[in-house]
Amino acid sequence: MTIAALNRLLDEEQPDVRRHPAPEIPQITARKRKFMQQPRPVPGPPVPPETPSAGAAPLAVGKLLAWAEAHETRFVARKGEQARALLRELRGLYAEAEELAQADAEEQRLVEQLAELRARKDRLRPTQKRRSPVRDYVPAEVRAWARGAGLAVPSAGTVPNAIVAAWREATGGAQ
Repeated sequence: MTIAALNRLLDEEQPDVRRHPAPEIPQITARKRKFMQQPRPVPGPPVPPETPSAGAAPLAVGKLLAWAEAHETRFVARKGEQARALLRELRGLYAEAEELAQADAEEQRLVEQLAELRARKDRLRPTQKRRSPVRDYVPAEVRAWARGAGLAVPSAGTVPNAIVAAWREATGGAQ
């Protein structure tokens, strides 16, 4: 099955899945092809390299790299070395990306755990005292008036409602 046929099959069965575009395949010029076909300058025992055929299934990456590195032409061997180095670099980048994804997941878990802890802490914290209502009078003025009028008023705390009512009636204070 060709790659194009496989892509059509995937698109028919899973049309909503986004796919990475096909990679660019570099063209081999006649000059490079001629260079690649040159025999080895130093004769040695013949090593039959596995040559990939056009219709065969793709080779595993390790097998392909071994073929390239053992190839008789320096150009192909160098490409094999470069590919191995790139794969090493890709593995390192992949490991870093995986570690970053794990750190992100751990961070999200910790953020959720912190939110739960804060909510629990708020539930356990004692309720704060109620704030006294806003007064429409100044307690010191009411106390001074009450003392001047001969009424008994505490020097601290809440001014009794009866004294506040008497003060309002006598002075026309705010209501």
